Amino acid sequence: MSEADVARAEAEVVATRERLLATTHALQARLSPSVLASEAWETAREKSAEAATGAARAIGKRPIAASAAAIGVAALVARKPIARLIARLRGKDQ
Repeated sequence: MSEADVARAEAEVVATRERLLATTHALQARLSPSVLASEAWETAREKSAEAATGAARAIGKRPIAASAAAIGVAALVARKPIARLIARLRGKDQ
């Protein structure tokens, strides 16, 4: 191996080391907690917007079914207050 070959190999090692360090720094930047949180937030926001758009289209296509579903969900969420109201009304009638 000549001195030129050794110098070329050393230069290649230096260049490879610099590329590796640059890649490592880029990965560290992309994997920082703030960047990951920001990307997660952006993804969640995009998915929420897509879901809202899809829901709006579904409601537009079937407003009666959507209203019935909304009433069902509201009744499920408010079942305890509704049950207390019915119990009070029954108690006053007797």
